[in-house]
Amino acid sequence: MNDRAVIRGLIRQGAQINIIGDSLAAGAGSSDSYSTEKVILHDGEDVFVRRAAPNSWWSRFQNYIDDKYPGCTVVNNGCGGAFSFQLKNHLPSVFQEDKDDIIFLFLGANDRKRVNGMDELRSNLTWMIRYFKGKNKPVAVFTPNPSTAENESYKNRLYHLEDVANTIIDVAEAEDILIVDNYNYIMDYLLFTGKKIDDIIFGKGCRNDGLHPSDKVQEMIYHNLMRVLGFSVKTDGAVWK
Repeated sequence: MNDRAVIRGLIRQGAQINIIGDSLAAGAGSSDSYSTEKVILHDGEDVFVRRAAPNSWWSRFQNYIDDKYPGCTVVNNGCGGAFSFQLKNHLPSVFQEDKDDIIFLFLGANDRKRVNGMDELRSNLTWMIRYFKGKNKPVAVFTPNPSTAENESYKNRLYHLEDVANTIIDVAEAEDILIVDNYNYIMDYLLFTGKKIDDIIFGKGCRNDGLHPSDKVQEMIYHNLMRVLGFSVKTDGAVWK
């Protein structure tokens, strides 16, 4: 049985939430986001640094946590461009067993560029989930947002984001853990509104590359996370504490 209620209870008690993943985890694409000089991990010549992203999904979540449960903290270890095997191999750089209470895994989009990417993602994600289970850390996994047809047509896209989403869903169900399925949440929104991903993935001051989400899509990811966790958000425009 997944840890939805357990995660919610730990947050209310004042947990530390560790977000481990790639650029989507870090909030890349949102307006006013930028790479800092704070190094998260090294992998050979690859250096991954922390990103500030005040208009991202996770900053919105952090703002909610700060308001409702000030004893709770959010640490974002999103590594832009990282493959799942790099995150798996360098877990000691992104995980503090004595401090981290809850793990969010938001990764896999980069694995579509590798020849055996989906097999690697399945294996690495399963290993990471079982590792954290062994440490008695509740885990939630995230699927990526959809991207534009143009972005999916690049030659290095050996797989596509629906393949990534399907692989993550399979793993989450096999391991019986909580899943924040952004891919299908956003696709359902597009279906029912008659819009295309191109209508919402671009925004003023955003990266606008067809993959990394605009502020609009970042907000949707935040709302999907809140829905999955079982937290209710305020009415738009509400200012009460």
